[in-house]
Amino acid sequence: GAFPALQAHAPQVLPFNEIDVARLGAGDVLLALSSSFGDGEPPANGEHFAEALRLAPALPGLRYAVFGLGDTGYPRFCGFTKALDSLLGERQAHPIMNRVDADACYETFFERWAPVLGSVLNGEPEAGRDLHLQVTAYGEDNAFNAPVIERRRLSGSCPAAWHVTLDLRGSGIVYRAGDTLHVLAPNDPALLDALAAWYGDPQAAELLRHKELRLLNKTVLRELARLGGSDGLKGLLKVSQRQALESYLHGSDLLDVLQDHATPESVPLARLAELLSPCLPRAYSIASAFGDTVSLCIREVAYVHRGRERRGTATGWLLASNLGVRIYCRSNPGFHLPTEPDAPLLLIGTGTGIAPLMGLVHELQASGSRREVHLLFGEKHRAHDFLYQEELEQWHDEGRLTTLRTAFSRDGASKFYVQHALAEHADPIRQLLARGAHLYLCGNKQHLEGAIQQAVNALYPEGAVDASTWSALQAQQRLHCELY
Repeated sequence: GAFPALQAHAPQVLPFNEIDVARLGAGDVLLALSSSFGDGEPPANGEHFAEALRLAPALPGLRYAVFGLGDTGYPRFCGFTKALDSLLGERQAHPIMNRVDADACYETFFERWAPVLGSVLNGEPEAGRDLHLQVTAYGEDNAFNAPVIERRRLSGSCPAAWHVTLDLRGSGIVYRAGDTLHVLAPNDPALLDALAAWYGDPQAAELLRHKELRLLNKTVLRELARLGGSDGLKGLLKVSQRQALESYLHGSDLLDVLQDHATPESVPLARLAELLSPCLPRAYSIASAFGDTVSLCIREVAYVHRGRERRGTATGWLLASNLGVRIYCRSNPGFHLPTEPDAPLLLIGTGTGIAPLMGLVHELQASGSRREVHLLFGEKHRAHDFLYQEELEQWHDEGRLTTLRTAFSRDGASKFYVQHALAEHADPIRQLLARGAHLYLCGNKQHLEGAIQQAVNALYPEGAVDASTWSALQAQQRLHCELY
């Protein structure tokens, strides 16, 4: 069914290992569709085939096309299908299409590939030459340097929310709404200079430049407590003191911990550099759908603590850099649009949690889908904090958003949050969920999930049959949460 253009050619569908390589030759067309296993290895049903191909003589009459399925999270992305393409080429087989290297976006690649393949097989060899579907694998050791092409302030209040757009041209990065962008930002030069001053050693700045100085794990803290002989830090690391430790670390960095619990002599610089992990990537929900640019919605982090000005490691860089931003992308299938084409959507976002919801609506818009979409946005003040107000209201006027509801917590005499808005519109929300709606939730982990869970469960009397309670939505995979 997926290959209507191929039916006339009566294709044989076989596992790789059942293909007799010795009998492949003139007039045959091999369509190889495969994922790679482990670190670029063939799947179990392809090992013998790959070995037979390695030992095979020339196959000059064979025509072929390779469609590779992979995960850019692995070092040897699409390793097996890339090797297969090389082996066939070395055996003088003729490629009729450019090799496909697909990440989790393979469905959209396949929809573009299959009809073009049909055209090639029906006597239009040139049709396949212009189709390039190859995702480039990026990661922490191989990030893409993306120029910033737009910074737009979205809120009047402080700390401000910003819309930031990066240029992906030439990267080969393919993403879709719901995916995650990882940002690798350099350390603040002021913090590196302050550490060098504390050590009395200018080399410290260079030694610590690519180390994680903000997000300190317990292994690092335990070793600092041991080296520094600090009972205070040892006490904070007890399981019973989890909240006290979180409170102490909130807004602090490595220099604060060193000043409080160590001396330059007790924690030698070389030992510290050895102990710290490399800079950790910061993950952001994507606020766009696909294409040559990628957008984020971020909250500025800027404050003074213990007499030092601080900025968020990644947000500070995203809002100030003229040198580009090192990034890579990861698929997040749990937050993609549902496969059922008619399922309504209930999108709930607070603050910068609106980001991936904007991406989902952009994707619907681009695909021409007229799916029913209900959006609920929560923030503090309508006058200062209505992020993307113009776009959202325009989408509502055009009917792209079936309903647009808001909850501005500080505008009334009493606090009014998104969970209160759900209770206020209980009847339409119940009907929506009864019709198979998928619920997407994005925002602050601490406050949001529990409150929305309670509000959804409160829509139904206890023990109600066929109710779309929180657990029922989870079981039916109709619940999509992105909390940070």
